[in-house]
Amino acid sequence: MTAAMLESTAELFSDAGCEQRPQCGCVTLEERLESAWCGVRAAGVAECPVCYGRLVRRAGEGECEGCGARLR
Repeated sequence: MTAAMLESTAELFSDAGCEQRPQCGCVTLEERLESAWCGVRAAGVAECPVCYGRLVRRAGEGECEGCGARLR
């Protein structure tokens, strides 16, 4: 399994979207990635969108301690 790598932050990952939550109960991949990125930026830790492990902030990006997936 390979992880998606984001080379640069996009408007999608701006702080403005961090307060928005899905109203229908369904979550898109975009929303999962945004939620993980917001969690890492705000608290330094979030749930990994790949394996549901622990995603932690390291060197300006999020890295999963379980599967090694990274968000940048």
